[in-house]
Amino acid sequence: MYRKFLTLVLIAGSLGLVLFVKSFLFEQPKTPRLLDRLPSADFLAKANILELAKETNSLLQYNKLSMRDFTTYEFLLGQGKQYGIDLESNLYLFANENGNWGALIRLTDSSKVQLGMERLSKFAALQDSVVGGNKFYYIQKEKSYLHYGKDYALIYQGNDFIRTLNHVVSAHYGAQQKVWRQFLKQKQFKNEHLVIYANWPKLKRFDIQTAMFAHDSDSLGFRLKSYIKKRTPLYFSLKRSGLSYKGDLQTDRLIDVHLDVREFKQQKQDSVYVQLAQLSRKVGFPFERFMAAWNGDLVYQEGGKQIQEVRYIETILDDDFNETEVERLRYDTVPGFSVLASLNRSAPQFIGKLVQKGLLREDENGYRFLFSPLLHFQKSGPYYQYFSTAISPRVVRSKQNQVLWKYKGTKYYFKIDKITRYEIFGSLQVPIRSILRRNKLI
Repeated sequence: MYRKFLTLVLIAGSLGLVLFVKSFLFEQPKTPRLLDRLPSADFLAKANILELAKETNSLLQYNKLSMRDFTTYEFLLGQGKQYGIDLESNLYLFANENGNWGALIRLTDSSKVQLGMERLSKFAALQDSVVGGNKFYYIQKEKSYLHYGKDYALIYQGNDFIRTLNHVVSAHYGAQQKVWRQFLKQKQFKNEHLVIYANWPKLKRFDIQTAMFAHDSDSLGFRLKSYIKKRTPLYFSLKRSGLSYKGDLQTDRLIDVHLDVREFKQQKQDSVYVQLAQLSRKVGFPFERFMAAWNGDLVYQEGGKQIQEVRYIETILDDDFNETEVERLRYDTVPGFSVLASLNRSAPQFIGKLVQKGLLREDENGYRFLFSPLLHFQKSGPYYQYFSTAISPRVVRSKQNQVLWKYKGTKYYFKIDKITRYEIFGSLQVPIRSILRRNKLI
């Protein structure tokens, strides 16, 4: 009896062991998630297309964008269902400094994607090919590619498609790239519908740990909210206020900075200080002398035209062909140009260095910075000014730290909202109407 019982126990144990081992040996591998397929890149982004459509609807309607009916929530949702694309889930994008970029999106029904390919082929020279058993479609002229699997689609444009494709198709469950894990666990901009994360190696030179941007819009334009976090402390902070120029509609470029840099001056080993010093040496700017003299206020303004009185000497010949020098007067139209900086007692040494390096030169009637128009000089307390107008431009008190820059006819506006010990919060305002008009979309 005892032997029979022992035999049954051994048989049951052996059977259990076999089943246990079998579960490991013959377990079906889990299908990689969309997040597991994402490649590393200089810039990463996630976007919810349908929620973005809702958010930007007022902007597109206000500007009467010709294609606005094709960007509504309802239209996009219908198109997604028609072609098996899950637009209710996030789209993930990746891009590199060299211009190569791609996107991965979830599919609900891969069998419907072919309908989209057939439709696209009517408007573009669409070709197909196979590499490593993986089929893809491409438009050779545009260097654009599309590959899809059972539950995902890869869109790519650039010169490195094959390597990207191999990464996507060979992914394993749970093998998510570290940089994507870092990005997606960020609490900043967690509820925004378009978020960009910078993994750009050049930012590491400034010891930047995190750089992120998020979309926000209204009927007049959209802005990118920005967030930068440094690994080491920020040794400068915002001043309460400082003197600045009053901008107007003619202003094309404005740099308006008011910082407390007392601690920053003492931290010459700080990564930001080191990088700025290196960049300055490349262009011959005496950065060390500037930091020794600077009190934290710097304003540059350019825009509009000024009528400038210029006196010059002309040699003329009289009736007997004798040469005579005569002073003449002419009126030149020059760009509006002004710069203001708060400087301390070390200012003469800094300005002397500018002159020595040829960055500032004295003219008979004023001064010139490189190729600037003729400038007048004025000093009021710690403020040094150089300007192209006949009288000094109007100055006002400013609490802003901002940059206005006109590029291809569009004025972009960046502002620093807040600086903490390790973080900088800001925003970039983009006037969308000007861009749409420039590209003939309205």
